Amino acid sequence: MGILLPFLIFASSLNAQNLRPGHSITSRSKQFVITSSVGGRAQPNIGKSKPIPDLIQLTPASLATFASSVRVQWAGQFEINQQWQGRIYLHIVAGKLGDTPDVRRISSPKSGWDYRAILPQEIGGRTLTQVLINLLLKEYSGRYSMEEPNIPPWLTAGCAELLLQTSGPLLFVPFHTRGGGGVSFNHPQDPLHASRKVIEDLPAISFLTLSLPPPDLIQGEKQAQYRAHSHLLTYKLLSEKEGRKRMQFFLREIPKHKNTPSALGVAYGHETMLQIEQWWSLAQTQFRSRDAFNRWRPKVILGHLSDSLLLQTFTIPSNTESKPQLRLISIQEFIGNGTRTKHSEKLKPLLQRLRFLQVNAPPETARLIQDYHSAIESYLEVKPLRVGVFRDYTINQLNLLDTILKDLISDSEPDNTRAKQIETPPAQVD
Repeated sequence: MGILLPFLIFASSLNAQNLRPGHSITSRSKQFVITSSVGGRAQPNIGKSKPIPDLIQLTPASLATFASSVRVQWAGQFEINQQWQGRIYLHIVAGKLGDTPDVRRISSPKSGWDYRAILPQEIGGRTLTQVLINLLLKEYSGRYSMEEPNIPPWLTAGCAELLLQTSGPLLFVPFHTRGGGGVSFNHPQDPLHASRKVIEDLPAISFLTLSLPPPDLIQGEKQAQYRAHSHLLTYKLLSEKEGRKRMQFFLREIPKHKNTPSALGVAYGHETMLQIEQWWSLAQTQFRSRDAFNRWRPKVILGHLSDSLLLQTFTIPSNTESKPQLRLISIQEFIGNGTRTKHSEKLKPLLQRLRFLQVNAPPETARLIQDYHSAIESYLEVKPLRVGVFRDYTINQLNLLDTILKDLISDSEPDNTRAKQIETPPAQVD
């Protein structure tokens, strides 16, 4: 659904609002308290606005609205219903894009802990979102701990992408000005739409690397790769059985462990780091093998189809062989010999397999699978008196379909992944 985000009528008054010394603005949730030491009016963003702005000008009112919206979206993703306990103080100072925000945990006057972040007036939209997400994670995780929780960087980046790739443009409405125009936004049906392309085109990243990323992965040209895989990891964890409850448990466990993988293992039932890596490796492989509609990619489905069209048979022992040898034969070779009863016994399960593949196939390959299914089904349904003639016709049909299959395999996009096949192996021919 297309949504046009006009710049709000009151945006100019929000951006122009300045705080007198000693004054503050509190967000709707009451958790965020915003102060500023910047005087004068924020300059409007000039040029075409982006759904996720590269540069925004912070003002107290717009920051209060944005922070409150981020909190609502984050709590919704994690299904957190508890009231906050620690306040988060946001202070705007004069600064340019690229200046590092200063985030600290401070003692609360009401016991417990509060958090403070000093933010430059000019800041990137994604950076601001990550700072707020990190503060919310720290506050939730460290409520009952004397030690400040060590939130893994992948969780901050992953949570931020969850919000930005679903409702990001809506979140940034408070920063829009009359000088920036409007943003046309199509709400994506795929919550991983932007990350999906990055993950498909770039190598996989281990869980250990996500937990302890080298500088070039989080600050250099590979930032998009790190964000995308962090997004996928967070999404997969939330999608596990009772994933949101487990994620909350994980956050509460972080202060109790020397490293975050141990806390993750306790929350999600992984006893060792190796088990976490194996789960994550399988999760990446499965994700790469399917599209946004959970259908296998053409290269993967064509590989499964090729495997399914080969039937297992045993050779008759010869003088030099002590026992039958297993080999694979085509359907054409199989139906060229043997009885009709034997053909029906082995080919009917194959028809079920082809139906399964067709349901999981993208449109460009589903038709070919349907043609294979129709050819085999027609052969099995023909009257016994016509089997001899129809057998030759079916073999010719299958030969033609095999040629089309080979062309599709050679033309399909490069893909080094193959979805793990947990279904039954090719049918055996006795």
